[in-house]
Amino acid sequence: MGEQQSPPFKRRIVYIHKEYQRAFIIRFCLVALGAMTAASALLYFLSRDTLTATYHYHHLALQRTAEAILSPLLLTNLFVLSCFLVATVFVTLYVSHKIGGPLYRFGKTMEVIGEGNLNVKVYLREHDQLKQFSDQINTMTQGLRERVVRISEEVAQLREQAQSAQWDQQKAMEGVESLERTVRQLFQTE
Repeated sequence: MGEQQSPPFKRRIVYIHKEYQRAFIIRFCLVALGAMTAASALLYFLSRDTLTATYHYHHLALQRTAEAILSPLLLTNLFVLSCFLVATVFVTLYVSHKIGGPLYRFGKTMEVIGEGNLNVKVYLREHDQLKQFSDQINTMTQGLRERVVRISEEVAQLREQAQSAQWDQQKAMEGVESLERTVRQLFQTE
């Protein structure tokens, strides 16, 4: 069985791990909305006790600054917030993609390993986050594969001994006990 090789790849779908990416984007947008609301409220309340002269439709008027800036402040914030949210969605989508993509790849690889295929490797792009974690998974899989090979070799030796003419119950028990010790050494299940 040879190792499964994958050529370097480039993910074309950015919206891969939907639940994670959706939650990431929504949280980031809520933080941005909260910051903008707090800044606007602070500006409004700090300007309550000041007066401003306004010239509107050929009339000069004296009014509180907070009342004079409320309408332009709301319109400006609405425009800035809309642009900011669109930019935030794109930026967070690509940032979360750097994490969501590897998580998706890990999930698919773990499914294959869970089915018993220890020849699989996790391949990530060079600049993906969690690259170190993929190396650790590959090291773990290689270690498991080596342990299984060692047990298979002992089973093959037992089979050879069982087929020999000098095989008796005592040797069979010794072989089984040896195999059991090896399995306990290689795998901690308790």
